[in-house]
Amino acid sequence: MNTRQLATRTLVQSITATIVFLIAWLVVTNGKILLTFFGGILIAVLFRESASWIGHKTGVKSKFLLPVTIIAPFVLLGLFFAYTAPQISAQGEELMERIPQADTYINEHLSGLPWGTQLKENLTNLSSADSEVSTVVNAVSSVFSSTLNGFGSFIFALFLGLFLAVNPDWYIKGAVTLVPPARRERIREVLGACGRALSGWLVAKIASMVLVGILTTLGLWALGTDLALVLGVIAALLSFIPNIGPILGFIPAAMVSVITGLDTLLYVSILYFAVQMIESYVLTPMLQAELADLPPALTLFAQVALGAMVGMAGILLAAPLCVAAMVFINKLYVEDILEKPNENRQTEHEQTN
Repeated sequence: MNTRQLATRTLVQSITATIVFLIAWLVVTNGKILLTFFGGILIAVLFRESASWIGHKTGVKSKFLLPVTIIAPFVLLGLFFAYTAPQISAQGEELMERIPQADTYINEHLSGLPWGTQLKENLTNLSSADSEVSTVVNAVSSVFSSTLNGFGSFIFALFLGLFLAVNPDWYIKGAVTLVPPARRERIREVLGACGRALSGWLVAKIASMVLVGILTTLGLWALGTDLALVLGVIAALLSFIPNIGPILGFIPAAMVSVITGLDTLLYVSILYFAVQMIESYVLTPMLQAELADLPPALTLFAQVALGAMVGMAGILLAAPLCVAAMVFINKLYVEDILEKPNENRQTEHEQTN
């Protein structure tokens, strides 16, 4: 290697290291902004791919169906809340009154048990002794404490998603222009595959959320729970978060039912466990039959890491980020770097023979 090649290689490595450092710095310091932008991309993908899918089935151009896919969800949500808002509001107020009562009830009964006091002390020490654990606990608890901030971020992501959905080719073309001409077509293919994967994951997740909400509400109603509707809505919304969401959705139902008696708590626990099993082993495999499964350990690691760095937004968007990352890694690293040289060598060997 001559001096010119060595200098060129050193310069490329230095520029690459600088870019990686800048990207890492931007992610750490502006994580919430970047995740909100990613949330806007998710919304745009959902609207655009839904219009494309309906257009493929009906033969109508997707640009004419895009307003339908944007307006229809808001109309359906508006109709749902128009009929259920009074009940949800009343049950929500009742739930807020019962949770402190349940907390007092649980503390009184734990204090009367030989191991109850020690358990309470261990939980307190766990959240205060280790700063990392405390950070994750605070990130998870922010589901209930940062509603206003999260709502503002959602509104911003929604408007961003609408702008992106109207003319996505403009932004894709701008992103593709940043790569060398020889790789632009491949990058466009990878971005298309990423959009389809995210769209499929979102549609499957939304359908799963709806079914979880229906099953939970009907189950609690059959058990005689008077807060079945609001608890079902909570379970449906929190089921968007893999791994952690079902546990968070079970907590208010458990706190409400424990006041009635341990037998009610047992029945509610069995119900939530059964719904979770149906969702994990029946609904999700059916809805995501054509998609690659997300490794649970990878998703959980991403949730903990992003939750510790940026809070609730990281926990919410960890799973779709893993979906996008898996597409990019499979396409750009596994196929283009690891497998392509083997294919080239095999082709050369066949041509020689």
